[in-house]
Amino acid sequence: NDRRDAALGSLAVLPDELLCAIVDLLQPTDIGRLACVSSVMYILCNEEPLWMSKYLSVGGHLEYKCSWKKTTLSRLSLCSGNSELEQKARHFDGFNSLFLYRRWYRCFTTLSSYSFDNGHVERKDDLSLDHFHSQYDGKGPVLLGKLAETWPARTKWTIQQLVHDYGEVTFRISQRSPKKIIMKLKDYVSYMELQHDEDPLYIFDDKFGETTPALLEDYRVPHLFQEDLFGVLDYEQRPAFRWLIIGPERSGASWHVDPGLTSAWNTLLCGRKRWALYPPGRVPGGVTVHVSDEDGDVDIETPTSLQWWLDIYPHLAEHEKPLECTQLPGETIFVPSGWWHCVLNLETTVAVTQNFVNQSNFEHVCLDMAPGHCHKGVCRAGLLAVPGKSVRDIENHPAGTMSAWNHNDMTRAEKRLKGSGSVRASNSANQCASFEFSDVHESLENQVFSYDIGFLSQFLEKEKDHYTSVWSPTNPIGQREAREWLRRLWVLKPELRGLIWKGACLAISVDKWYACLEEVSACHSLPPPSEDEKLPVGTGLHCFRQCD
Repeated sequence: NDRRDAALGSLAVLPDELLCAIVDLLQPTDIGRLACVSSVMYILCNEEPLWMSKYLSVGGHLEYKCSWKKTTLSRLSLCSGNSELEQKARHFDGFNSLFLYRRWYRCFTTLSSYSFDNGHVERKDDLSLDHFHSQYDGKGPVLLGKLAETWPARTKWTIQQLVHDYGEVTFRISQRSPKKIIMKLKDYVSYMELQHDEDPLYIFDDKFGETTPALLEDYRVPHLFQEDLFGVLDYEQRPAFRWLIIGPERSGASWHVDPGLTSAWNTLLCGRKRWALYPPGRVPGGVTVHVSDEDGDVDIETPTSLQWWLDIYPHLAEHEKPLECTQLPGETIFVPSGWWHCVLNLETTVAVTQNFVNQSNFEHVCLDMAPGHCHKGVCRAGLLAVPGKSVRDIENHPAGTMSAWNHNDMTRAEKRLKGSGSVRASNSANQCASFEFSDVHESLENQVFSYDIGFLSQFLEKEKDHYTSVWSPTNPIGQREAREWLRRLWVLKPELRGLIWKGACLAISVDKWYACLEEVSACHSLPPPSEDEKLPVGTGLHCFRQCD
């Protein structure tokens, strides 16, 4: 007999997913009281994902105690002794929940069936720098072998050796929580061995070079990626750019585009990773992109990596599936600017990754810093982010990597929604899309999407400028740092001044600033600015407003 109706009363009309979401809003003490109300409430109030959420909302130094409920109650000092923590859970018959079963399945499933590789992403060894720039940089992903063959990390970065050498060192943990979570490496490895989480925590530490500088000696940036234009900034000024990544089976990064439209390389030292990738402007199924019209803040709603692979991927038609590959130990994957990607750890993995800005993606990074929200939406969601009907979503790809796809024939239904004015571009599993957009552009019916900087820059909001508009909180660096970065490039990289000027016009409206500077100089009979003075130093704000 189903005990649901009797145990929930009038709340039985609500689906289990909604009931769990409501319970998650309660404080731990109230959850404990609610668990005493009925058998079904007891079940819902003792779900491990609930108590994991409660702990992550508190944050701090984590010591996992075999279950999230025990860990949270101990962290909040809500138990008088170990006896309360060790009480056996009650079990009830007569209650079935498809929602809870699916969540349980995701917690205990194995991923051996995802180890195949369909060859969508090319594998290359001994790639020259010229070949990389001509065939892949800014064009498409590639798996590279032999780049890490001589690294000490290839033999030293095993879980056992890392725990031996750095077990007492504290690392940062990645999770869906605004609170900072840190763990000693030995405690994290213990957690990996004990947990059965739907979305396991994983180490994603951008400060590992400071806490464990010896790790930086175990690898070197591959020769294909050594140009990094952010490198002219002091370490404290530049955005986070390198991460140590350690995670168990079922963990991984959900769908995202790398910050600031930078490119990235990721080298796997042990374990196997499953990658899925979509080209720029192609929003993955089940993902929604929000861009605030107030400050250009970008927020992405996405299922966890595991949930996407289990619940959405199987329902995609062949021509809707992403590029896929399985990364093996010693391989390095290159992800170009603007590419969507999702990563699933098929077993315990250790990897190192770095993001970078080079000549290929420099203008895209500068464009993404510009004020406004229209261009940010288009860079990530393509023409889903603008009004129009029957918009063809066509991308440029290197020959050979997209042969199994049929995107040229794909269309997407778009619908104009009334809303707050922010960009909202989404894709469900069947590739239907919707969006919200405040500004009215000319019709883009039958317009072809391109990741070319000339195409993307037409979506800049001309009435907004760097000096009088709100700076987006998701930009990789602040306004002052952006001006300092471009000025240093101008001085230190004179051979790139043509490119730097184009980027500075996109990011900080330097053409307007320079026109004002010339006007002020002429007005006061001052000599015109020299070539070295064409970019602003300091705020640059007073001059611009004075000209206005």
